[in-house]
Amino acid sequence: MKILSSHRSLFTLLVALLLLAAGIVTIFIARGFKPDLKNGKIGRTGLIVASSVPTGAQVYLDNRLTSATNTTIAYLEPKKYKIRIQKDGYTTWEKEIEIKADLATEIIALLFPQAPEIKPLTTTGATSPMLSPDGTKIVYGTPGERGGIYALTMSDTPIPFRQDSRLLAKNSAIFDYSRARFIWDPTSKQIVAQIMDADNKIIANLLLDSDKTGQDPKDITGALTATLAGWQDQINTKAQTQSLIAPDQAKSATAEAKTTKSSQSVANSQKVSNTEKTTNSEPSAPNLLNYYPTGLIFSADEEKILYLNRDNKYKIYDLKKKLEFTMPDFPDLISIAWYPDSNHLLVVQKDLISIIEADGTNKTTIYSGKFADVAYIHPSGTRLIILTHLAQQEGSPANLYSLNLK
Repeated sequence: MKILSSHRSLFTLLVALLLLAAGIVTIFIARGFKPDLKNGKIGRTGLIVASSVPTGAQVYLDNRLTSATNTTIAYLEPKKYKIRIQKDGYTTWEKEIEIKADLATEIIALLFPQAPEIKPLTTTGATSPMLSPDGTKIVYGTPGERGGIYALTMSDTPIPFRQDSRLLAKNSAIFDYSRARFIWDPTSKQIVAQIMDADNKIIANLLLDSDKTGQDPKDITGALTATLAGWQDQINTKAQTQSLIAPDQAKSATAEAKTTKSSQSVANSQKVSNTEKTTNSEPSAPNLLNYYPTGLIFSADEEKILYLNRDNKYKIYDLKKKLEFTMPDFPDLISIAWYPDSNHLLVVQKDLISIIEADGTNKTTIYSGKFADVAYIHPSGTRLIILTHLAQQEGSPANLYSLNLK
């Protein structure tokens, strides 16, 4: 009996040791350790978590087809790899990635249609379109007796864009909204329409509500300075609060940041215009707002900052990773703005619209052709809105068009 008991104890101990060893091996494998039986060593490895939009793209490592997104590629030797992600009918994503031992490297590749679907959002013209500060509405004017000032709500629904347009106020014998420029308030609820005469002189400053139709707007020319000063105070307060989390190197770099002279061509689309590179003055008239008084433009998740430094270089500071990236030079730059995912930027150049990653790599062309220097991203990131003539007759007003990006 003693011998049987002794054997049973030994067997139990061996099973326990085997289970412990198996657990240790499992943990080591899960952490990326890979046994090298040939050399009798245990190597440390890294892994890639690859995803794409849309899904189902092919993943190539050093030109070798490895897997498809969305998946994890494990047991990779720590080194630099040339990663290529591609899908038929979409642009190709390419980048050199350094894999580090015991770490997971996440890749999120945005792939855009090579032949995007284009739909008209307006048909009777859209003059001076302006995106609201919250990025959800576009206000524009239209000519003619049936024209006026419209607000287009950028909702992500299957309902066509045209049905989301609201006529805020009609043109009259005195006020023609197709000869107006528009200024949004910081809350995206009110608009000042500055009506111009034939000599481009302001003849009225009309205050409108962006959510009401059929309005009889009030001319606030007498109170315009006070109204816009109050709006600017709101902007300044928010900007100063945001800047508290910015690193000193970013704040000092933008101490001489340039400001724009366009009423809201910068502010409303969260973009920096290249006109900022040629002026260092505050807005010269009471009807202009500076939406980025600190020179710092935060991404939607407030984890990254875009700014223009004293050397006229666009920089991105990643607050989470504590890393700074330099954007490449963009010839004939019109604007640069944050993409809704906070990991990419929309770059608008003459006859060219691209999206680039926040580290300054992987610039992808999404539109090439003539347009009227107006390009906005839908809040969902699924569409690009541009102002262009396309196939319209010469002399006809430009219209807003939507390009499907997914």
